[in-house]
Amino acid sequence: MKILVNTGPAHPLFFPVVPLAWALHAAGHQVLVAAPDSFEPVIRGAGLRMAPVSGPLDMGDVMGRDRNGNPLKVPDTDEEMADGVGSGFARLATRTLEGTRDLVGAWRPDLVVTESYSFGAAALAAAAHGVPWAKHTVGPGDLPIVPAVARELAPEIKESGLDELPAPDLVLDNCPPLMGGPADGNVPIRYVPYGEPGLVPGWSLRPRSTPRVLVTLGSVQPQIGGLPALGEMLRAVAELPVELVVAVADHLLPQLGGLPTNVVAAGWQSLTAVLPGCDLAVHHGGPGTMMACSSHGLPQVVVPGRGKPLAEIRRLTEHGGAVEVPPADLTPEALREACRTLLDDPERRERALAVRDDIAAQPSPLRAVSVLEDLVTA
Repeated sequence: MKILVNTGPAHPLFFPVVPLAWALHAAGHQVLVAAPDSFEPVIRGAGLRMAPVSGPLDMGDVMGRDRNGNPLKVPDTDEEMADGVGSGFARLATRTLEGTRDLVGAWRPDLVVTESYSFGAAALAAAAHGVPWAKHTVGPGDLPIVPAVARELAPEIKESGLDELPAPDLVLDNCPPLMGGPADGNVPIRYVPYGEPGLVPGWSLRPRSTPRVLVTLGSVQPQIGGLPALGEMLRAVAELPVELVVAVADHLLPQLGGLPTNVVAAGWQSLTAVLPGCDLAVHHGGPGTMMACSSHGLPQVVVPGRGKPLAEIRRLTEHGGAVEVPPADLTPEALREACRTLLDDPERRERALAVRDDIAAQPSPLRAVSVLEDLVTA
């Protein structure tokens, strides 16, 4: 089969789909990734072939400005966040629709697989050429963006001769049971952590005499005003008898100022390379970060940012493998106390390992290949 994998130009969208793309390739299928031209280095780094469906695109531009280029107000509530994110991804679809439609028509894939945010152009292109399409969740708690995507894409839907945005023929859902998934009707698939390839740092392989804590706000939040919060969290945790790993984009690192003396590594970190060498993670509740930490059996302190999967985070905390610190309650002492709770209680570690085992029990991406084959041949 020929499989076109569609993604937006953002690591948290693409990374969860990479293991399925590998599985399809290993099963002998032809896999081609469709994405804006600017995302080519990331896709090449994953060992996959790519066809550009637009010129260079910046996610901040399509999310923060309307179709006419006017700046948009930052959402104030979770409901506004879902609406704003959906509208933004619809605007991304308008930039990539022509290229995606042309690519599907020229390459004639048997199936289109898209992550669960940048699906607008892929859905319309697949419908235009009579190709089935499948959606792959990026992690627990995908925002309910479909209504906003459909509303913003109404002119393109009409121009395509359709009455509504086409629904996927199948949804692959990587939310494990302990976090409330998969959703009814979705096909379960195991979350397999993927990170950019490269050297595993030596410190992560060496024995440690004190606990090692990863502190991160993901790849997006620090770039949209979250850097001061990251610095405050870092300084609070640094007062504990721990080693610190700070995961933040290299170009933002100087803006954090002087780092505490117990930082062993700072800058862009591939989580798959460093998490096995850590004992605890402190993060913002991003689905990719949360699932990567959970897949490695790490206890987690979660300070959820806006638009994050709150229901799934709370299921994780109720199970005992994590502690949630709401942003309104965040103080240095509250953060340190949450870290102490998880570091000092062996039962919490066992609870975190149980989440890891729950994820591992889900069907692997290799099993999902046959499901997709059946979808095409049905």
